[in-house]
Amino acid sequence: MNSFQLVLKQMRQRALSSWLTLLSVTLGVGLAIAIMVFQREGEALFSQSDFGYDIIVGPKASPLQVVLNTVYHLDVSPGNIPYSIYETLAAPNNQFVKNAIPYAVGDEYQGHRIIATIDRAFPITWEGKPHEKGRPLQYRKDRTFEFAEGRPFHPQKFEAVIGSDVALRTGLKIGSKFKAQHDAGSNAVDKDEHDELWTVVGILKPTKTANDRVIFIPLVSFYAIPKHEQYLENLDQFQKQMEGATAPATKPAPPPKPATDGELLTSAPEKKESGHHDHEEAYDMNPDGTINLHLEKDKWKVSAILVETRRGGFQNQMLIYQFKNRTDAMAVNPAMEMRNFFETFFKGSSTLLLVISLLVTIVAAVSILVSIYNSVMARLREIAILRALGATRARVLALICIEAGLIGLAGGILGLIVGHLLALGGSLFMNHLIGQEIHWLATGSREWIYLAVVVALAVLAGLVPALRAYKTPVATHLMAV
Repeated sequence: MNSFQLVLKQMRQRALSSWLTLLSVTLGVGLAIAIMVFQREGEALFSQSDFGYDIIVGPKASPLQVVLNTVYHLDVSPGNIPYSIYETLAAPNNQFVKNAIPYAVGDEYQGHRIIATIDRAFPITWEGKPHEKGRPLQYRKDRTFEFAEGRPFHPQKFEAVIGSDVALRTGLKIGSKFKAQHDAGSNAVDKDEHDELWTVVGILKPTKTANDRVIFIPLVSFYAIPKHEQYLENLDQFQKQMEGATAPATKPAPPPKPATDGELLTSAPEKKESGHHDHEEAYDMNPDGTINLHLEKDKWKVSAILVETRRGGFQNQMLIYQFKNRTDAMAVNPAMEMRNFFETFFKGSSTLLLVISLLVTIVAAVSILVSIYNSVMARLREIAILRALGATRARVLALICIEAGLIGLAGGILGLIVGHLLALGGSLFMNHLIGQEIHWLATGSREWIYLAVVVALAVLAGLVPALRAYKTPVATHLMAV
């Protein structure tokens, strides 16, 4: 019988103790591995630098809030900025800007955010042709939206393109019609449903980003909603009064009611008490189904603008600096903000958890030591018999260390599996929270180094009882009853 078979036989004889020791090692290693995966992939997720744009222009607010709201569609919208800023950035003669895409938010459908934008958010036009002016949006470097079904929306019709998750969770499909909702509170009964109907004309392929959970509609259709139009009209009048456009004796009208729960452009008071909106106040329909919008473009507002600079680096910093001197908007670097976010909120806590998991692993190693030591003390007579049959002290020492190392190796491998399964649960939670998953199956060099350390620690833990067995006096224990 070889050494390995002897070790397995001894472990079977004290199966309960072996399994409990193995379980403690598995749990300690699983916790540590899960934290390592979260730390590595969380940093890759939140500190990513592969955005297809390097600046987000938004209202004067918290830079982190602007990024979370625009990129991950989290948090409430901090406000809006003039559409004219987009026109300036998107001008062909702008020496800093290569591409600019406006976003306007303010409505939802069954909990999924609706984003109003331009047709250049997609790589082709509604006719299936490449865009003649400007490049399409790249949500990641060199990656544009792809269609699983249908086509992009017409820029002047009530049409919509939905993300892959929206199609799965709402049941919307090509040809489906829906109404946008303004969330006026936390309860479903508080949702104000607009009269306008959008038709789904396209479904995007999964991108593994928060974009899978949103609905894209034309910017013009967003402003065609009467309440949006009324809000912008009132806001424009209020701003003119504040700038002294009215007579000094005239009492300025109060500002428009602030948006609630992240809704941006939908909080204007209704002109009518009835539940229906007067379409003619905001738009009328042309014979071909396109929208004839009445709201002048100088009153348009957007929530944010995704900007890709021509050469990054210096131009990026120059553009951000230029907006620092403005009072109506600011520019932030999304990669830098998310990196700071991770460093501030996640790295320290995850490092602390990693230290705790390492302590748990040390406790598991101590349990190996105690378990094997108790086993050796109970098997002193058997060890003496092995010595009498010709086993050397070195072989006895090796048998005990192999047993400890085997428990450490098996527990480490099982812990590796358990850790990645925990990471899978975290990935599903992240997908539910922000629409993005982590690479829970990926392994890094730190995990394999840690696994090797666990095995070495287990062998060292087994060395103490092994030395006790090494010094076992043969004659004394053979004579023991």
